[in-house]
Amino acid sequence: MSEENNEEQQVYLKPIPKVFHQDGEGSSFEYCTFCEERLTDIGPYLIEKSMKVNRETGRHYTLYEYAICGNCSRKKMEAMSKESVANIQRYMSENLTVQSLESKAINYEEKIKTCPITGKAINELDEYNLVGQFIGNQMILGQFPMAVDATIGEGMQDLLSEQTKKEFDDFMDTVNGIPPELRSLFKTKRPIFA
Repeated sequence: MSEENNEEQQVYLKPIPKVFHQDGEGSSFEYCTFCEERLTDIGPYLIEKSMKVNRETGRHYTLYEYAICGNCSRKKMEAMSKESVANIQRYMSENLTVQSLESKAINYEEKIKTCPITGKAINELDEYNLVGQFIGNQMILGQFPMAVDATIGEGMQDLLSEQTKKEFDDFMDTVNGIPPELRSLFKTKRPIFA
């Protein structure tokens, strides 16, 4: 195997930065928000935080946050119709480049300053989503983390078939222990990355 291939397969890990900690707890997520499995006991997981910027103060506030384990994420993705998967793959291939995702893989702070799809600086946005991939108590650097303009998620909802929207809603109905506000939010926003 060439040195170039070894570098491409290199995985970079970093302790979970505070930006991905739970707001209420001030510490790392311990459990999957959906199945309540301990995150350190299972494989990779995602954390997504939806953020709102107060233009007057410049402060960033969390609208919602969750951690989702690989098993729950797979179940959610399996609920997508072939039509929805094809629509999203087409959208991503047209709007997202590998270079925009993997550039500055080691410097996560730089990666989350700009949306890799719109190219807009996060500080110019009113709302955005932070998404990261983790294993145990480490953040995996590579494609993630990323900060995505919230309008992207709204636009991607139009790419989902009615079948997929129903399947997502049914998935949320099977999950126990989800706060009502998060449950209703997932039924209206249906996050794509998790």
